[in-house]
Amino acid sequence: MASSDFEHHQAEHPSLKWWGEQKFELNQAKTWQFGSLLFRLARSINEWRLEYHRPQYQKDSERQWNIIRDPEFAFPHPIKIERYMFRQTHEIFHLMPRLADRSVVIKPVDPIYIPAGQRGTLYISTPLWIAGFVESQREPLFDLPMMQPKDTWFGPDRRTGEVCYATSVDGRTELNLLKPSPFRAVTPIEFHNTSGQQLRFDRMNIPVSALPLFYSESTNRLWTSQIKVIHEDLTRPPRIKIENRTPPLAGEVTYVHAPRSPGGALFNMFDSFF
Repeated sequence: MASSDFEHHQAEHPSLKWWGEQKFELNQAKTWQFGSLLFRLARSINEWRLEYHRPQYQKDSERQWNIIRDPEFAFPHPIKIERYMFRQTHEIFHLMPRLADRSVVIKPVDPIYIPAGQRGTLYISTPLWIAGFVESQREPLFDLPMMQPKDTWFGPDRRTGEVCYATSVDGRTELNLLKPSPFRAVTPIEFHNTSGQQLRFDRMNIPVSALPLFYSESTNRLWTSQIKVIHEDLTRPPRIKIENRTPPLAGEVTYVHAPRSPGGALFNMFDSFF
């Protein structure tokens, strides 16, 4: 199908909010385009059927989503198909965003410096997953990344550390310079350098699986709670605190999803701090 034909069969959505309750008639299918991810969900009397196509390369900068109205719209190959059997399906289905199922390592385009005695907030964004829920099931039927991030290792050596996701990011000290995205959530990281020396970091390991997810209609963004990093002494690692609130700039927020891994999990956000 030519690009002009494709555009003819889709409905533009300037709003970031793609998630929520969906009502399906029996034998009805609905199709979405989330960036370069094509996604179709169909209901039959005893089955929910998921089809999706993900291209080999996806760009972190993708921000458009659409509903594809053409019931005959054909996905390019390869197509991934997942089928979920039920004694009887119900008409209500919930599509919901979730944060990544592992920590996400970000590497700012340029190193970040925090002079002695200074504090500041860095706004970064991490990729979201799309999950599908039905009333009779507590766990999602599916839970897949909207933009497939790369795997990376985070730790001081090959024996100590963990497998994480890597994503390119341009951390911003001003929120208005970070473009809203329907496929990424904003995490504010507040730094306090109370030591007597200037600090620099090149990479950060963001524990997104320990963070709750919120939505702010006024800022048209998905948010996590704020992380506070307090560095007091070069001989000790910084103190990390996950706060139970979003920053004032987020405005009024609604709760979207609980942390994947609640509780006081130990984590290390930095493998080097100079």
